[in-house]
Amino acid sequence: MILESIRYGWNKARLWVWAFLPAVLLQWVLDGAVTWRVDAGGSRSLQLWWHNVGPQTVGIVVMATVLGFVGYIASLWVQMGVIHGSVKAARGEGVTAGDFFLSWERVGQFIVGTLLYGLIIGVGMVLLVVPGIIWGLRYCLYGHYIVTKGMGPVEALQMSAATTNGHKGELLNLCLASMGVIILGVLCLGVGLVWAIPTVDIAWSTVFLELTGPQTV
Repeated sequence: MILESIRYGWNKARLWVWAFLPAVLLQWVLDGAVTWRVDAGGSRSLQLWWHNVGPQTVGIVVMATVLGFVGYIASLWVQMGVIHGSVKAARGEGVTAGDFFLSWERVGQFIVGTLLYGLIIGVGMVLLVVPGIIWGLRYCLYGHYIVTKGMGPVEALQMSAATTNGHKGELLNLCLASMGVIILGVLCLGVGLVWAIPTVDIAWSTVFLELTGPQTV
């Protein structure tokens, strides 16, 4: 199932890479929007993309916090669109750039689900790491359920747990294969990520559909 899903993801990514591109680029922009730069003297300054806002002060920290929070919410909104578009591609349907930009109706549910998912993994990592890996695989499909079925965060996590039961080994292999594809994309001067990221996203959506049957986007 793993190699087939990666191969299928690659074939579909070649067809729809330009539809994925705006969402991929926006995700990169949001992820790199707010950073801290440390100079030779050890002082920190806020970097907003390529612009140096100024040295660390209370006002700068507040600004960074607000901008980071807004960027985080926007990034999750883009992730929802990527799930939506990749599920359509996995079904063999046509995909356009507009499929990656959904309404904000379910963003709150997705945010809560992501925070709960991160909390579960964090607790598992404290418990000698292995439980965190197992729980991460167990609940990894929560986002697909929120986007494709409109479920609440708790119900989506429960459905993910039921769906992945007995398939954690395969999902772990898919994680490792996905990492390999992303690394190959990075080695291709970073440009390869334009194809690598859609390949991985479609592969995960393909596995989701195989494990759950047809879904309604």
